[in-house]
Amino acid sequence: MFTKISNFFANATWFKCIYFIFVLLSFNSLFALRSGLSYASYAVALLGGLVVLFRLMHFKKYISVRGILWLVLFCGSYLLSAFLTRQYGLLENIQALVWMVIQFFVVYAYDTSKSTEDDKKEINILGWIFLGYTFIMAVAAIVMLVTDYNNYRPVGETAVISGFLWNRLWGFYTDPNYGAVFSIVSMVLSVAFFKAVKKTLRVFVIVNIVLQILYLTFSDSRTALVALLVTVFAAVFLLALRAKKFENKKAAVQVVISLALALVFAVGSAVVIQGTQKAGNALKVLQYEYSVKHQGDATPEIPDTLIGRTDSDMNNDVSNRRFAIWQSGLEIFKTSPITGITFRNYIPYAKENLPNTYIVHNDFGYFASMHNSFVDVFVSQGIVGILFILCFIVSVLIVFFRYFFRATAEEYRYNTFLLLMFLPILVSMLFYSETFYMNTGGAFLFWSFLGYLMHALNKSAPQPKLLAKFTEAKR
Repeated sequence: MFTKISNFFANATWFKCIYFIFVLLSFNSLFALRSGLSYASYAVALLGGLVVLFRLMHFKKYISVRGILWLVLFCGSYLLSAFLTRQYGLLENIQALVWMVIQFFVVYAYDTSKSTEDDKKEINILGWIFLGYTFIMAVAAIVMLVTDYNNYRPVGETAVISGFLWNRLWGFYTDPNYGAVFSIVSMVLSVAFFKAVKKTLRVFVIVNIVLQILYLTFSDSRTALVALLVTVFAAVFLLALRAKKFENKKAAVQVVISLALALVFAVGSAVVIQGTQKAGNALKVLQYEYSVKHQGDATPEIPDTLIGRTDSDMNNDVSNRRFAIWQSGLEIFKTSPITGITFRNYIPYAKENLPNTYIVHNDFGYFASMHNSFVDVFVSQGIVGILFILCFIVSVLIVFFRYFFRATAEEYRYNTFLLLMFLPILVSMLFYSETFYMNTGGAFLFWSFLGYLMHALNKSAPQPKLLAKFTEAKR
């Protein structure tokens, strides 16, 4: 009886579903910053703790997970940083550590005794949860755009926004950047699922892709646009590299052709987004003119309802304050370069030690993150934390470059899909805080699909004879 319970908790597919839904709703404006979700977080954390506990009892199945020991040291480093800066706040840092432990050792960590087929079953469940959620969110957002609906709900020193506001489509996402990056992941998932589903569901998949393009366009997220270009480029390059049409060509020729095709498709995707935004603006003008005509409004000017921010909207700053925030991060780092100051202590620490630094002294408000995940690690855990996470990254890259291009044709397509599922999140990490210290849907997607990829690559058998021409790896 105990063995069955132990295996049930260690497997954790059920928990991943609960946790995924929880983090998605945490950044949904209908649920965000409400007491009910706060209470739910305690239950989710408790369940996650039980999963970690039972996995420790089966540690032999997880001890060889790629980079897992570096992640253990990374968490230990954060605990040390939290202890050393406890005078600025300890409880919130413990909470951040709990979520990181769940993400690293439940979401990312995989059972090395299982096959990739078990992963595929889990991906199918999580995938449909995500597709259903992003589809509903996109439909709701488009309705808000058409009706010019918006809502601004103050909550303490912050606010929860929904609808179409400040020239951007938020929908029910608390941040349009998060929503737009989700749209990219949703499109990748839709393409991957297309052949596997019945014809009736293919209609749903196609409609979903169209809706996600619309949301991404009208969110006016430059972060998502960069993520889209990188994702399209990577997808076309990697798939063209192993296309049957090019299999008899020399490796160098294959690479050149694949790069050219990837560049064309990436530029084409940018053109589609820009064209869609212009069409959307034209429709908004027609909508306003129709409203003026039928309501008898004599105001001839078009109101501020067009899609897309201007330079004045961003203070004539191409980085939208990011350069100043990163500079502030460097200033803070210099005051505690070895162990950092922890992610949740930015504001109190800066107020006391660097009252003139940008994140607490500016014309906008306080900035509780560095808007770059790697700068966050740099500031939060100093050189020690950076060292551990760099070691983790190197260990992952070694496995990637050693086995990714050696896989069979079927394995290669599967591995490419896994990579494309978290690649948009990886790109977004350069422009806002994600993955580390954050309990978000993006963090879940990143760690889960990175784990699936590492599991798949570690299952791949090495084929040294194919080193001369990696693109011919076929069995």
